[in-house]
Amino acid sequence: MAENSKTSIRNDFLNKYVSTAPTTYIVVYICAQKFIQEGNTSFTDAELAEYLKMTESDVKKALEFWESCGEKIVRTSPAVYRHIPSAAPDYSTDEINYYMSHNDSFKSLLNSAESYLGKLLTMSEIRTLYSLHDWLRLPLDVIEILLAYCCENGHRSMRYIEKVAITWADDGVDSAAAALDHIKDYSHVYMRIMKALGIYGKNPVGKQKEYMKKWTEGMPLDLILYGCEKTALVVTSGNPFPYADKIFSNWKKDGIDSVEKARAADLRFAESRGAKIQKPESRKSKFNYEQRSWDFEELERLKREELRRNLEE
Repeated sequence: MAENSKTSIRNDFLNKYVSTAPTTYIVVYICAQKFIQEGNTSFTDAELAEYLKMTESDVKKALEFWESCGEKIVRTSPAVYRHIPSAAPDYSTDEINYYMSHNDSFKSLLNSAESYLGKLLTMSEIRTLYSLHDWLRLPLDVIEILLAYCCENGHRSMRYIEKVAITWADDGVDSAAAALDHIKDYSHVYMRIMKALGIYGKNPVGKQKEYMKKWTEGMPLDLILYGCEKTALVVTSGNPFPYADKIFSNWKKDGIDSVEKARAADLRFAESRGAKIQKPESRKSKFNYEQRSWDFEELERLKREELRRNLEE
């Protein structure tokens, strides 16, 4: 590139944007025009970012901004973008203020957020909400549903809300309908399983969802809940999912596909262990047969010992 060449910027562009658009966006635009006017029309976002000492995601955002303003920068070889960058950009206050002043829908979201959270938003919290839309590419109506969902379940921390948003983005929740379906899945099935395992106030993540997806695809819900309740009696701290999964694997191997069969198997196991499981005394019913009851704490202890041996194998 020639050292003494000049870059021409239209006066109407300067008049319209120099006092309103984010400074970094203007710098990206000018640099892109420099490349083009010097004959480099096939530059990539990575090359532009390297030249400006900026992140590629920041350059991409700037170019998308100019495109939305009708100032599309035409190149012969467009770059390939990642859908979601690995980390949220560091948005400037100027950038946030500009977006708030030019997007009524975003301002409406901020008003809703303050209503849900019951307080005025800090600039840091506004940045986080903006990042859910700009970085994670969640539609504004999806973000509002997410806010309502988190707050209704007692979670008003912006850090928590951001974590849930990342999960939704990873799961491809890209519309209000998909968000409502997502919530329904969690509240109706996954959350019941979590509570049966003794886990409260948390959304399932990662491996937990994988376990529950596998269980719900192969067993009726009442059997899953029964097995999880048994697990919660044994695993009172730490991760209960592997223990429950071992129970379900054993049941599948033994052909147990209902709560009735699971309970019958428990009773057979108790009987195989003899007098330890029987109640201290028996009583006659009015129909003249001897009733038996079982010490289920002892039963669970024996089952626990057996299962732990299996897990160690």
